[in-house]
Amino acid sequence: MKKTQSVGEAGSLARVKQAETRAQQAEARTEQAKTRAEMAETRTEQAETRTDLAKTRTEQAESRTEQAEAVVQRLVDQEAIPRSGIPARPLKNISVPETPAWKVPLQQLTIRQREILQLIAEGQNTKQIGGILKVSPKTVEYHRMKLMAGLDLHDVPGLVRFAMRAGLIPAGS
Repeated sequence: MKKTQSVGEAGSLARVKQAETRAQQAEARTEQAKTRAEMAETRTEQAETRTDLAKTRTEQAESRTEQAEAVVQRLVDQEAIPRSGIPARPLKNISVPETPAWKVPLQQLTIRQREILQLIAEGQNTKQIGGILKVSPKTVEYHRMKLMAGLDLHDVPGLVRFAMRAGLIPAGS
């Protein structure tokens, strides 16, 4: 009988050890699950932060768009930009005005540079100018760069002022 008890006790001890092992494994899995849950919460918070940032950027972009539309509308109302998108004057017949102060710098410009200067002054962007002149926007950028260097101007508003003073576009536009 002693053998039966010791075999039974040994079996019980083995089952207890197995139960303890399973309990430890369950605790480890519980800790892993908690860690995964915390990581998921962190990722959720990060996603919410990114969403908030995206909303802020969208609002800023909409604000800038509204401001740009207001400026364009004001220019259209003042007829600085033709409504049709086609230049108000023919481009090939740009003559050098007789204003002596501007005669020399304008004579140094090529016909293409004068065309681009006129279109810039009329409010066309690089892509629009490229479409009108049937050249790539990069070509327009190149001519604008050479134009600015030749006239010693450093920004587009300076080009517009120059064109107005030189008579390429009416000053009241």
